[in-house]
Amino acid sequence: MIPKRLKFVTINVWFGMDGRGVFKIGDYEDKKRKDDRFSILISGLKQMEPDVIAIQEANKLPAYANKMATALDYEAVWKVQNSGVKFMGVGIPVNFTAGNVILAKKDYHLKFLTTERLSGKGIQRNYFSLHFKELRNAMATSVEIDGQPILIFNTQTHFSLILDEKWEKAAEDMFQRGEITQQEKEKIKKKMRDRHNRTEQDIIKLLYFIKRIIKKYDYPYVVMGDFNTTTKSSALQTLIAELKLLDPFRIKNPNWDGYTWDPKRNPNTACDGSYFWADGRTPRGPLSRLTAEFDATTPRRIDFIFLSNHFAADNIHQADLIFTEPIDNVFVSDHFGVRVDLKALPNFKK
Repeated sequence: MIPKRLKFVTINVWFGMDGRGVFKIGDYEDKKRKDDRFSILISGLKQMEPDVIAIQEANKLPAYANKMATALDYEAVWKVQNSGVKFMGVGIPVNFTAGNVILAKKDYHLKFLTTERLSGKGIQRNYFSLHFKELRNAMATSVEIDGQPILIFNTQTHFSLILDEKWEKAAEDMFQRGEITQQEKEKIKKKMRDRHNRTEQDIIKLLYFIKRIIKKYDYPYVVMGDFNTTTKSSALQTLIAELKLLDPFRIKNPNWDGYTWDPKRNPNTACDGSYFWADGRTPRGPLSRLTAEFDATTPRRIDFIFLSNHFAADNIHQADLIFTEPIDNVFVSDHFGVRVDLKALPNFKK
C-alpha cells in the first residue's frame, strides 16, 4: 500500500487595505486587481492539491471562505478577526470583515473546535462585533485523514516592527532633524516597545492556547500562520522549544533565508512600505513612517508551518515557498506562502 502523502499550505492572502477609516477602510486596489489575485491563488492551489490550507487576512468573511471552498471543492471554517461595528454582516467599515480561514479536502471531516483571543479589547463574534481597535486571535480545528486525527491551528499575530537599536536610532534621527519634538520621540519609542511586546505576548498566549487544546485532544498537530516576527523572537523560540516543534522549512533548507516578506522581490509590499496612506495623498505620521520604512527595507521570514513532535524530520519530503512569481505581472499577495509536503501520515494512533 502506498503511504498517504500529506501537504500543508499557509498564506496571508492580503486584503490590500491600509487599516484606516471609519465608514470605509482605505483600499490600495480596485476590484479587478483583487479578483485577478484571487484567480491566480485558486489556480495555483488547484495545481498543488494541498490537503489542508491556512489563510490569513481573508476579506470579506464569510464570502471569501465560501468562495474559496466552492472554487477548490473543499470544506472551510473561518473566524472573523477584525470587523468594527457589525450585526449580521451590516455595519461599518462597510468593506472590512477580515479574519482567518482553514480549508481541507471534503472527506477529511474538517471540524471547528474553538478560538482564542490573543490581544485587543471589544466584542468579536462571526456575526456580531463591537470594537474600535485591532484584535488578534487563533483558531483550532481538527481533520481526520485515513482514520488519523490531526489538529490544525491557524493564527495571525499583531504586527510590529522588530525592535532593535536601528529603529530606536531612527526615532532619534527624526528628532535630530527637527521632524518631531522630544516628547513625540519618547512617545514613539514607547509605542514601538509596546507594540513589539504585544506581538511577543500574542505568541505566548498562542502557546498557552495550544497547550490547553492538545491536553484535551492528544493528536498530532500543525501550527500555521503569519507570526509577524522571525525565529529570533524570544517568544517564538519559547513556543518552539516548549512544544518541541519541528520547523520543516529550516530542516529542508538550512542555508536559504526563505523570506516570506520580501520587498526586493514582491512589489505589493510597497503599499505598506509607502510614506502615504492608500489614498496616495495623506502622509503617514512619524511612527507609521518608521514602520513603512521597516516594511520597505527589511525582508524577513515571518510565515510558518510548524509540526508537532509526532512527526519525524525524515518524513518531510519538501518544504518551500509558493506564489513567489507573478502571473501577468500580478503577485497573489504581499506575502509569499509556505508549503510542506510529508512522505506519509505520522505514526500515531488514537
